[in-house]
Amino acid sequence: MGQLSRVGSLLIILTIGAHLYVSPYTKVEESFTIQAVHDILKYGIFDISKFDHLQYPGVVPRTFIGPLVIAAISYVPLEILKMLGLKSSTSNLDAQLVVRSIIGLTNALGFIYLKNRAQELLERRVNTHENKTLKKTSIGTMFSFLLISQFHIMYYSSRPLPNFVVAFPLVNVALGLILEGKRARFALLILAFSSIVFRLELAALTAGAALALLIARRVSFSETVRFGSLGAVLGAAASLYLDSYFWQNWTLPELDAFFFNVVGGESVKWGTMPFHAYLTNSLPTIFVPPLVLFLNIVGFSVAPQELKILAQAAYFHIFVLSFQPHKEWRFIVYTIPVLTLVASCGASHLFSSRRSNFLVKVAIGTLPLSSLVIAIVFSLVSSLNYPGGVALSQFNHCVLENKITNAIVHMDVPACMTGITKFGELDDKYNIQYDKSETLAAQRRAWPTFDYLISAIAEPKHFTVPGENSWELLHTTKAFSGIRLPFFKQLAQDELKNNFPLARQILRSRSLFPLMTVVQANITDDALYTFRRISSNSDT
Repeated sequence: MGQLSRVGSLLIILTIGAHLYVSPYTKVEESFTIQAVHDILKYGIFDISKFDHLQYPGVVPRTFIGPLVIAAISYVPLEILKMLGLKSSTSNLDAQLVVRSIIGLTNALGFIYLKNRAQELLERRVNTHENKTLKKTSIGTMFSFLLISQFHIMYYSSRPLPNFVVAFPLVNVALGLILEGKRARFALLILAFSSIVFRLELAALTAGAALALLIARRVSFSETVRFGSLGAVLGAAASLYLDSYFWQNWTLPELDAFFFNVVGGESVKWGTMPFHAYLTNSLPTIFVPPLVLFLNIVGFSVAPQELKILAQAAYFHIFVLSFQPHKEWRFIVYTIPVLTLVASCGASHLFSSRRSNFLVKVAIGTLPLSSLVIAIVFSLVSSLNYPGGVALSQFNHCVLENKITNAIVHMDVPACMTGITKFGELDDKYNIQYDKSETLAAQRRAWPTFDYLISAIAEPKHFTVPGENSWELLHTTKAFSGIRLPFFKQLAQDELKNNFPLARQILRSRSLFPLMTVVQANITDDALYTFRRISSNSDT
């Protein structure tokens, strides 16, 4: 591998890390994984009585295998930080960053492995003259360039969504094995295992890979059945044994989720989309501008057979998932590296071909830069969507600053859905209890014990009943509320009218911070409010 390839690998890791740095908190759909990792690290695996999932089980069970793997990998770096005295002595939010960094690193290594196998494949083809159209190749560099310019896949690679925790790296390793050629049967084993354990929608990708490999005669029918069955059996056995223990009843989580969401039709309650939505909505949203989609046409036509097999599997996966009425982009996320890889092959071919138009080469070189700018903007805006995590950090700071102990804070559902996790709680020595009761009955029973509230309700009068103490607003937390086009129009007019004061301020400070401050103030509104209970005869 050349110097550019190594630089590309490093940029993939750094880009994922940058998105993590900008948005350190998590959302409700990521809560199971992050809470499970926290509980495994804090309580171990032999006493699960205090685990979060037993109190808040969710609609369907999820596998603990991913959280177990991430917790096991995170344990050593966390212990090293503790030994060096670098771990915070007040909360575990730094531990959450380590855990998310591990998730991001595993995904980055999966991308890098896939990239390197593709680079080696095309270099073998060029060196042996098996493909006359690829006289020289930079597919690895192109892949890195196109990948880091994308928002969705880079932003979510460090997030504890079930799709990205262990499952995604395993998929990329399996796809890389197909590119190696002789290990394709092991790829089917890994894909089948991942389908049963992590995400059942991967069965479509597994079936697509198996069909493409069979048609290309890279595996025999008996190998397909043997290795696919072995992967499924191993996955079912591991999941049934481990997950039944953690959930305290016999369960195969992905099968339970399949019966609930697909067979039972419950997933449609979260919205439905037409058959063509992945092609007309999801993919154009992921690839902005749609350079990768256009380059797939060229890339597929010149790609080696092994890469065509991956492309066919990816297209098949999208086609099969299109029949499911409820659609989310993360259900087809496993195809994004493949589409990017095929596009990289097309871009490499166009750059190395003398017949290519100069404007085409300019477009290939510059459009990813516009994608990168869009990704940066999206990342900054997305960082404003976690008021719960910010509010909890603000509350913890208040506790430490005022040396508060032995208090109970109630956090309502909107707060818990937007960034609050157990990692954000203060250590036990402060004896701050974090109440997350959801039902009105449970809240009424516990209401007299609450000392603080983090709530989406703005008016204190809603918390005051006759004969009860009143509530004092401590601080508010803002969140993204939408892009207001009239504001940007007025900002541009003011800059022109007043000789560009904001632009001059940016130049003087040599930073975009003044612009970010102005824009953030005009695209956010108050979202959460933190209150303190006060006695009617108290002035403190």
